[in-house]
Amino acid sequence: RHRQMCIRDRKIVYTPDIIKLAEKVEGLVEITTEGPVFSSSFDAPARDAICLALLGAYLGKALGKLSNDALSTKHLARIVGKARKTISNEVPRLISDGLIERTSDGEYRLTILGIRNTESFIEQYKYKK
Repeated sequence: RHRQMCIRDRKIVYTPDIIKLAEKVEGLVEITTEGPVFSSSFDAPARDAICLALLGAYLGKALGKLSNDALSTKHLARIVGKARKTISNEVPRLISDGLIERTSDGEYRLTILGIRNTESFIEQYKYKK
């Protein structure tokens, strides 16, 4: 009985495999010291593009290329290649879906759920070229 309680109290925590994620985004996103940059052939709806840009920022910080894993709507619009208003309209939906969160600096970062969600759709864009 005691063992069952201990097992029930444990939490399973998803820890992203940084190397595997970096390999998955290869060819779609380049992580530079200025931030993530999409390949010229990348074309996706704003929702997916925002998540992928934020995944690039997450990987950039994890790999030591960037000092921050969050991006402003201005930076997201530049990276994604969509109007800032389009980004601003999509952000609240992504927050309510639990995919991104707002930081104390007013920027946005991917949540663990967002990382898993983005990881699941990367392949469809990789082979769409």
